[in-house]
Amino acid sequence: MNMERYIKIMILLTFFAVNVSCESWLDIQPVDSVSEEQLFETESGFMQALNGVYVEMNQSSLYGGELLFNAVEILAQRYQFSSAGEQADYYQLEQFNYTSDYAEEVAENIWKEAYALILNVNKILSNADEKKELFSGEHYNWITGEAYALRAFLHFDLLRLFGPVYLTNKNDRSICYNTEYALSASDLLPATEIVELVLKDLHEAEQRLANDPVIKQGPLTTEAETDAENYWRFRNMRLNYYAVKALQARVYLYAGENEKACEAARIVTGIQEAYFPFTDYTSVVGNSKTPDRVFSSELLFALQNSQRNNIFISYFSPELGDFQIFKTSNEYLNKIFDALSARDMRYAPLWLDAVNYDFKCFYKYASVENTEFYNYLIPLIRISEMYYILAEASTNEEEALSSINKVLETRGLDRLTSYEQIPDKLLNEYQKEFWGEGQLFFYYKRLNMPSIPSALGNDVVMDALKYQMPLPQVETDFR
Repeated sequence: MNMERYIKIMILLTFFAVNVSCESWLDIQPVDSVSEEQLFETESGFMQALNGVYVEMNQSSLYGGELLFNAVEILAQRYQFSSAGEQADYYQLEQFNYTSDYAEEVAENIWKEAYALILNVNKILSNADEKKELFSGEHYNWITGEAYALRAFLHFDLLRLFGPVYLTNKNDRSICYNTEYALSASDLLPATEIVELVLKDLHEAEQRLANDPVIKQGPLTTEAETDAENYWRFRNMRLNYYAVKALQARVYLYAGENEKACEAARIVTGIQEAYFPFTDYTSVVGNSKTPDRVFSSELLFALQNSQRNNIFISYFSPELGDFQIFKTSNEYLNKIFDALSARDMRYAPLWLDAVNYDFKCFYKYASVENTEFYNYLIPLIRISEMYYILAEASTNEEEALSSINKVLETRGLDRLTSYEQIPDKLLNEYQKEFWGEGQLFFYYKRLNMPSIPSALGNDVVMDALKYQMPLPQVETDFR
């Protein structure tokens, strides 16, 4: 597959970022200065605009950094930073010092960039509704279905970061939910109302994606003959129907609606073997030249980032200095991976020895020697999470046990023998499975864990204030 060509297709439009609060908005302004009126005069213009949202999700303030391997993983206590020098800002964030200049800047950038994209999604939706006649076949439903899903996805992550601990304070005010492209202010809503609105958008997305090509043909991860055909392929790199169902499962579990979470997860696991097969053990372990470290076949939704290797070079490479590298101690790794690390496909291929350091370096986002498409993938939803949801939430003990065992076996580990073993194993699995993917802190927060393990040494005692990043000043100044 010519991935360079595909990336060129995807990067048809980018947006300029501006300061955005709940009561401000972002003008769509393509890099070629085409006006909004021109952009939305054709179906291809809407396709370009939607691509622009996916592309901009790769910003360092979103899923190219803070919501992937950086801020949310720092909060999850993944790294070992020095309290002085170049890493002092990271250390302060790791200590949950949300009042530091650095933490406030991180919060502001996440907030304004996420809402900028949300408001561009709203612009796409409002124009699409006014110009339905421009679309052919199912394209109106598919484009707007993905747009509704993107709006839900972005709002939900903002809720998980800036909202209260849902388990204990779900009625507290949290964030705003923007559904219009307008200057009028949006209220900060209780977390329960945000969840309702997220699920409403996901239901709308599900309805509009009812004939998504992924349902009958799978993710379609091979290139077609024309660019037009390619737009509706590579469905796992967009919020496709099954990614929407997976996101529903994630949200329902967050809200404590376990049976609904299981219902959504079962739809996805039902087609897993056919469409999202587990990555073959031998393609990762023992494959030193081209290991598929992101387990690409298992990704329900991923972004394309042609500069992904810069994440490795800038943060994890052994070529970095002592006060630059994001370090995880061997002791912490050993505590998580334990004596079975040699068999776990998430360990040896991703954690490599460095000549100049006494700890292993994290290689998940390092490029391999060829141009395999998984060189560019940013994982956002993977199939294993659906099995973890069933293991945690199903009232059928046999289903719960078989679900977690399915993941354990494919990772090279022993099966569990009793239902009672699941909670402890799930915690350990979340720690290993989603390393560098921004999910672990939200797992701790969802369960309101009283303490969490830290790469700095002792467990960290947690509370509601540590679990909730404060709203940025760019927002509170309007309140």
